[in-house]
Amino acid sequence: MKFNGSAKQNKWAAEILEKANLTEIQIDNLLRYNGPEMHDQGIMVARIVIENRDKLAAYADALGKFYKLTPEEKHAVAEEAAGMVRTVAKRDLGE
Repeated sequence: MKFNGSAKQNKWAAEILEKANLTEIQIDNLLRYNGPEMHDQGIMVARIVIENRDKLAAYADALGKFYKLTPEEKHAVAEEAAGMVRTVAKRDLGE
């Protein structure tokens, strides 16, 4: 596993990932979040590991559930999220 942060972040992320003792599936879920090219190279964003260190396994599992959605379901989730953002923005802007 390689990380794309600073040397200090990479060292910290590697220690966190080792202590988390994630399954191969959980690690793959995290890698897939970084995009196809980085996934193929086995590179993970150090910040993702560091920021989610307390709930890393749960975060990896949640990503896995997202990836199991069909393209249509993913689109529906994205549309729903965008709609919620628009609703809040209109309310906050007084429209």
